Amino acid sequence: ERRTPRRATAQPSPASTPRPPSMCAALCRAHVVAAAAPLTRRRQVASRGKAPALVSAKRTTRSLVMARSALRNPEEVTSKAPTPSAISDTATVVLFDFDGTLGDTETCAMEVAFWELAPYFPNVLAEDLTPQRMKEFIRLNAGKAFELMFDRVESDRAAVGLPPIEEVRSRFQEDFDIIQVVNSNRAALGLQPFEMVREDHASILDKARDETLVALTALAKPNDGVIKALNFLKISGFKYAVSTTSPKPRVPVCIETARLTDFFPDEKVHSGFSDFDPPKYKPAPDVYVKAAAEEEVPVDNCIAVEDSVSGVGSAANAKIGLIVGYVGGSHIPYDRREEQAKALMKGGKSIDRRGADIVITDMTDLPTVANFFLDLKLDCGDDEQCLARPYDFSALGPSFVDKIYTPEICGAMPEAEDVNPR
Repeated sequence: ERRTPRRATAQPSPASTPRPPSMCAALCRAHVVAAAAPLTRRRQVASRGKAPALVSAKRTTRSLVMARSALRNPEEVTSKAPTPSAISDTATVVLFDFDGTLGDTETCAMEVAFWELAPYFPNVLAEDLTPQRMKEFIRLNAGKAFELMFDRVESDRAAVGLPPIEEVRSRFQEDFDIIQVVNSNRAALGLQPFEMVREDHASILDKARDETLVALTALAKPNDGVIKALNFLKISGFKYAVSTTSPKPRVPVCIETARLTDFFPDEKVHSGFSDFDPPKYKPAPDVYVKAAAEEEVPVDNCIAVEDSVSGVGSAANAKIGLIVGYVGGSHIPYDRREEQAKALMKGGKSIDRRGADIVITDMTDLPTVANFFLDLKLDCGDDEQCLARPYDFSALGPSFVDKIYTPEICGAMPEAEDVNPR
């Protein structure tokens, strides 16, 4: 009778022993970019008169460096990823706007502004201060400096013959019923009643600045997907910083509350309000030029991430290499995302009418776009034709998590309304 020979049971050798979970996870993280953009992917540049090119050898070296780093220190891969300057000739920095882009702070800050100014709106009764009116105020003013909103209310009051705000404030002449509505909404923001803090500030501008800081200290949080995107960018070797109009210490405090300090220490925060005298508000290019200089990277090697037309204008006026619009913040209604995306791409506040090169709705799509731009810079070198806009993102389509917008997808956009004007 034929017997089937028994198979010998091999004892596991040290080489075949499964890696600890932390090392496996580190390897997966280190190779995430290579998986998203395999070496067989060819860049679609034929339409520009160039033959398709393989992803560069420098890019291959980049992935190997990341993998080796993960093998040596799997538990530290997210904190000690190699910098672009260590693995390529082209350093790339991602420069973020803060309010409404990194931080889900726009709505909170605008609610504070609304209730600071509500007692002084001309020809407004207590029953007019509805949630819908506040939403419309936020839509029209999100991202604007409070000083600009204050000036608008002052001009509206002057147009109907009402005295200046500070005169009304100093004489305690605010409407009692309006103050009751204001106080109930101030409480929801963690602010004290109107009467208790009236004399704590020399002006309503100082009061608004301090109370915005109080509210955001308690309520600031990152936008969905931000921390995941930052970790992927760090693993990929990108540096990043904040380029904002908002003042210090407000932004650093929000960063701390949102638990983003490990990504953005104080020296990585650049403010158009606080770092210049007089302040340089977007769409002026100054804050982007400063951030690029501090990172020792040419502006055309930088990526800007913005949620507002004035922010896109600032990046365009600074000649930033890639401008990424973002419409996933809570201050942009879901049904108006496409409208805002079109406004960002229109370039209404850019000197040369340049708009966003691409608009994302999910922040976790940013690493895909950033790596595309780095590949393009590495492959094209100084070839201006290869780097000419519009960029062709078509090969990345399957890699995106959520909907994206490009000028090619949206077509002509001459009549787009800015949902988030600044």
